[in-house]
Amino acid sequence: MKKILASLIFFLGCNTLPVGFDQFTTLPETRTFDLPPDTVDSYGKYIPLGLADYLLLGKDDGYESRILIKFPVKDSSLDSVTKAQLVLNPIDTIPIRFVCRACSTDWSIAGVTWLMADSFNRWFNPGGDYHQFTLGQGSLARDSTVVDLNLSYLGTFVRESYGIIILPVDTGFTTVVNMNDTKKGPRLILTYADGKKRRYMANSDAHIVDTSRLRIALNDLLVGASFAFRTFLKFNLDSLPPEATIISAQLSFQPQTIYRREDTLRLGIHRIIDSYYQRGRYAKFDENAAAVTTYSPASGDTTLTIEIRQLVQKWVSLTDSYPNNGILITAEPEWRKPFRIKLSRSGTYAPRLKIQYAMPAEDRFSR
Repeated sequence: MKKILASLIFFLGCNTLPVGFDQFTTLPETRTFDLPPDTVDSYGKYIPLGLADYLLLGKDDGYESRILIKFPVKDSSLDSVTKAQLVLNPIDTIPIRFVCRACSTDWSIAGVTWLMADSFNRWFNPGGDYHQFTLGQGSLARDSTVVDLNLSYLGTFVRESYGIIILPVDTGFTTVVNMNDTKKGPRLILTYADGKKRRYMANSDAHIVDTSRLRIALNDLLVGASFAFRTFLKFNLDSLPPEATIISAQLSFQPQTIYRREDTLRLGIHRIIDSYYQRGRYAKFDENAAAVTTYSPASGDTTLTIEIRQLVQKWVSLTDSYPNNGILITAEPEWRKPFRIKLSRSGTYAPRLKIQYAMPAEDRFSR
């Protein structure tokens, strides 16, 4: 009898399951947003390319790339030099003829572009300032390329110049090993009357790219490398409650490839830090990409889908400390070989952001 009574008390008193099992009266509510950007913009910008993995030389109807190299040559015993040679090692197999001239304006690897000699000073002539005499000329081929420099101008080159600028003669593009490779990087070899040689490895090098011959429509949304094209997108997320948990946030669009020098293209999504409305193209952005995608234009029309869930979650949850100033779509990294893609402003292929989120479920202790 006591056992029956104890069992009855147990079943009558414990009419709920253990805490945590039935805490939620309903499952989290899941919703989906499919948003077009409420603001779009695009701009192009010359950027320093001194930190690229290679030196690019060439030209065509849309782009031109020149190479700049400095050597720590000593101003001594130049009269006894019997031969001066520039040695370059191509990466590609495309032959390109070129001309070497002596730079007449100093430049810095961190700031040099087609327009700027360094971060603060412009070239007098876009594309670099140089003496008009021909210091040397040659043709890049697959193997190591040796260029004999004109000894008549060696004194001017060493005492009154700031390295060598290499200008392409032929149409097409090729790449050259840069100074990061201590074995195959650019070097200068001086041979003296006594037969001795001095070898100087480059201590600065860069390439500079121009697009002045391009005709870009004012409203085009472009993304590109070498000359940086960037597209700005801003999505209005004000209707998302701060307590929402973002399950996924997929940015999608179908790019149209206008120009490329590579088979595989990489794009990056970067968070805008400043107000783009106030600063425009000068707005700061996070250099570390929030997301990166890679695709091959040769595979045909491709719709790209890029997950940016973590970025959207911070925009929604941390509105004060992590404001939604929009994103930039860029080449990743921007020093890659020239390419240019176009995004649609409207229609099926235009950028959209599809967000799936969940609201917190009600729990029985809040009643």
